[in-house]
Amino acid sequence: MLEELYRYAVDHKLTARPGFKPKRLRGYFHLSAWGEFLELEVREKDAEAVSAPDAGAAANGTRYCNPLIEKAGIVLCMVNDEKKDKNIPVKHDFFLSFFEEGRNEEPLFGIVADALRDSGRMEEMRNALVDKKLKPADPVGFAVNGQYLERSERYYEYWNQFRKRMQSASDRREERCLVTGELSQPMATVPKVSGLMCVGGHPTGDAFLCFDKDAFQSYGLKQSANAVVSEAAMTAVNAALGDLIGKAEILAGAKMVHWYSGQVKEQEDMLSVLFGGSLVEGEEKEVSGREEEREAFAAAQALIQSIREGKLAGKADVLYYIMPLSGVGGRMMVRGWYEGSYEELYRNICLWFEDLRLILPGGEGMTRAPKLKALCLRMLKPGGGSKIWERVDRELSNLAQRVTYAAIHGSTLPDEAAYRVLQWLRSYLLADKENRQETLAYQFLKAWFRRKQRKEGGEETMKEDLNRQNRSAAYLCGRLMAVYSVIQEKAMPEVKVGIAERYYAAAMAGPGLVIGKLSQLSQYHLAKLERGLAIYYEKILTEIYQNMGEYEIPTALTMTQQTEFALGYYQQKAEIYSGKEKTER
Repeated sequence: MLEELYRYAVDHKLTARPGFKPKRLRGYFHLSAWGEFLELEVREKDAEAVSAPDAGAAANGTRYCNPLIEKAGIVLCMVNDEKKDKNIPVKHDFFLSFFEEGRNEEPLFGIVADALRDSGRMEEMRNALVDKKLKPADPVGFAVNGQYLERSERYYEYWNQFRKRMQSASDRREERCLVTGELSQPMATVPKVSGLMCVGGHPTGDAFLCFDKDAFQSYGLKQSANAVVSEAAMTAVNAALGDLIGKAEILAGAKMVHWYSGQVKEQEDMLSVLFGGSLVEGEEKEVSGREEEREAFAAAQALIQSIREGKLAGKADVLYYIMPLSGVGGRMMVRGWYEGSYEELYRNICLWFEDLRLILPGGEGMTRAPKLKALCLRMLKPGGGSKIWERVDRELSNLAQRVTYAAIHGSTLPDEAAYRVLQWLRSYLLADKENRQETLAYQFLKAWFRRKQRKEGGEETMKEDLNRQNRSAAYLCGRLMAVYSVIQEKAMPEVKVGIAERYYAAAMAGPGLVIGKLSQLSQYHLAKLERGLAIYYEKILTEIYQNMGEYEIPTALTMTQQTEFALGYYQQKAEIYSGKEKTER
């Protein structure tokens, strides 16, 4: 994976200078050409990061710090507690020495050095920090005569030599880099990458390679000698990770980092279609989402066709890579690794969305394929507090990865996932017939059932809408439950707790114990309807019982049969609400 990340950085021109790292800072101290303090420019917290020198792990010690951009408390030598802040004066002297020694290469450095040695100007900058409500922990930089110092190119060679002096003699051996295969000087420790705080990462960033514990070391090797990577290669790898993490969607406590081995355009990114998207509902959002989905599939199909026809040289073997990442203890945790051909990915995601396609609750049109993040919600038990995404991270981290694997490989879905969705349905009150949350559960069950049938080699009986040819007793029982529920809704619209709320869970587990009772109640409800409407529902019931034939209504259903029951219920209600059955009869 290191090689693939390195290649991504090269292909996308992300390779940064060794010893540099993107940094976010909160402000710039502006000095005049004569070293006078002018103002403190405050930047927004989400302002774009800048490329600046980085001392790596050495900055976490007691002696060194980062040059040019560092915490304001170190830059201005702000000591509030002599015991707690005892390292600040040492780090401040190091920060000052960088400017002092570099004044010959970059004259502006000398102006900053003189200002930092002037107690009056230091006090002015400290007061400005307080006035602008910035904290000692906020990173700051310098600008002289309107020029931001980290943007200068004159100090690059000086910084390279300065960094070498920071390295110990034992770190100056040459070994073969695992990424490039070239002899180079290995890094003792690798710089950290930010972006994983939302999935357990450390505020200062997380290391992709880390060997600071005995359990991670072999043959007496220390630190990164266990996996030698040159500074240039690791800089590129970290640049790729930073770019990919920033764009990745979150799924069950992990950033779903993904990329391709070739230049795949944004509209051809099938994995963004699978992972991305908003959960916000609304007609305008839904229409827009459908158009984006169609465009992505059309672009992907065009790319595949071009590859087959030989029009895209070098792309015949385009691969995808998926690497779910989270943070723990300052380290990156790789929670999976999936790779395969782009064409196979396209075919499997098309199959995934086809398996999920289902008639809308109102019977008009088909559902839009939901995102994996939305499906995770249906695998949680109802209730459990308002912090629902924390529950997803805590309860479904492993299961979500297994569902992802099934989606991208076209394989069967975990039985545990189907069990959880059925459990959610049994607990859910089905009063809101247009509730998309309910539809998500049925979509998932349909996909699970179809893939199970496909694996077993049986006939695929579960369609997007009502299948009158389906003779499964469980499916027919679900249809009966739907008809009895609708009859009561029409006969007694004022009733808030109806048949579905009272009997659905029991009927799903054992319809033989419930259907007889519902049949008796329906006679009372049918008598309250207009004669034409009553006849319409009676004809539907007659057809279902005829399809049942000699089968007895089962008294207990397996998980597979419960899925058939649920889908029969959903599809029958959608068919009735669409008015198609009434028209056809």
